[in-house]
Amino acid sequence: MRRTLWLGLVLVLVTGCAQATDRTSRTTTAGPTTPDGTTSATSPTTTTTSPATTRATTTAKPRPTVKPTSRATTPKPSATGLTSLRGNTRNAIAWAPLSNPADVHVEGSVPSYRAWSTSKVLVVAAYLDTVVDGDPSRIPARERGWIKAALTASDGDAVVAIRNEIPGRPGPAIDRVLRSIGDTTTSAPDTSQGSMQWTVRQQLRFMTALHSGRVVSPEASAFLLGQMHPIAAHRWGLGRIGAGSFKGGWLRADTETRQMGIVGGYAVAIITAGDGPAVLQTDGDSAHVQQMDRLAALLATRLR
Repeated sequence: MRRTLWLGLVLVLVTGCAQATDRTSRTTTAGPTTPDGTTSATSPTTTTTSPATTRATTTAKPRPTVKPTSRATTPKPSATGLTSLRGNTRNAIAWAPLSNPADVHVEGSVPSYRAWSTSKVLVVAAYLDTVVDGDPSRIPARERGWIKAALTASDGDAVVAIRNEIPGRPGPAIDRVLRSIGDTTTSAPDTSQGSMQWTVRQQLRFMTALHSGRVVSPEASAFLLGQMHPIAAHRWGLGRIGAGSFKGGWLRADTETRQMGIVGGYAVAIITAGDGPAVLQTDGDSAHVQQMDRLAALLATRLR
């Protein structure tokens, strides 16, 4: 009996030690619980983590919420953002030194060169040629007011009134002015001269001829240059880079906006074919002001 009791006591003690040892082993090999629900080992020698386990643990961690910052970090295009028009088919700049008009430079291209309100200068030139024989001093006060409104505020009604004073057909009268300065390709209609094609190269030819006094007469050329000073609301583009005399043309968001003029010692012209947002102008039509500013800024770097 005593022997049986002794054997039972020994078995109880052995079993208790084994359980204690098992609990101690589990406590030693398992570390504290981490915030993502995994456990970390207290000793690098007791726990090894495979790459797959590491990827799973990393994926399981909650990621902090990040608010979008694109509005704050994405730079907006600046007026000087253009560096080249090589291969561009929606914008063009052109320039030629007044001292050497044959040295013409054109960068970029557009699919259409509709004149829009730059043609107003041609209408006035034809009026000077046919009505007052190239002498601006003979222009009546009423017509003088129409010319000023047409060339400074781009007034459409004013240029139509001037055109109606031209005897015969206005188209051939304008063509005669252009042929006299060597432009053999531009052709003007009798009405809606804004729709005529007038390339930047030929606009440079016209501006250099104006500067040298060869459009109709020296007096007529000087008069036209003196009138080509846009109102403040239209002095974007070439007006922002120091243009003296210049004239712009525009119509809608899907059409060309363009300017021609004199900047320093150069005849210049810029044009965009509906590139960028359009801004309503004082004449009720829309111009691509931002893009013209960018083109003018690029042109200024070329002139330097």
